[in-house]
Amino acid sequence: MKSEITFQHPARLRPERLPADFALAFVNTYDPVRAVTDLLANPEHCRVFLSEWCELDWDLDWGKIARRLQLFRDDLRTHLIRFITAEVPLADFTRYLDHKLEHWPWIARPVAEEKSVRMIFVPSPQLKPVQHVEAVVTRGIADLIAELGPERLHQCQSQPCEEIFADHSKSGRQRFCGKRCATRFNVAMFRKRKTS
Repeated sequence: MKSEITFQHPARLRPERLPADFALAFVNTYDPVRAVTDLLANPEHCRVFLSEWCELDWDLDWGKIARRLQLFRDDLRTHLIRFITAEVPLADFTRYLDHKLEHWPWIARPVAEEKSVRMIFVPSPQLKPVQHVEAVVTRGIADLIAELGPERLHQCQSQPCEEIFADHSKSGRQRFCGKRCATRFNVAMFRKRKTS
């Protein structure tokens, strides 16, 4: 899916960024392994994170934005983890996403592609910046599951990491979010075997 959010302020996803990538980065703004555990707990960290992904009007109350996005992230993350661990079935998680998406108006836009036209849906430009971020993140998660399938979303198995990632491996058995966590897990297992 190409980046679809290309209208005027107050908010839009940067043209080179994909909504599904933004959605995963957003739910992973909480990471116990990172030096700054929660990027949404501090208004300045929130502003810096969003500036990497979005074009926003920066004359905003970042304390309120950070708190609201933190609450949204925590709720989405809780439901997503319950879905990944099969505690919540796909039908229930779909209803959760549908309930979220119906709160934000979307506009159909035709986009020319060489000799054809395709329809894309973008959040209404009337949405406030926080609503826009919430809409794009929710849609990004839904698109990611639709594209890869529900069995391709995982939570990193290397404690204390809790990162959620999309498994793009051929076998679909990726256990870690990246090399850092795979190495940490393997070293811990090696030390455990050595002491046993």
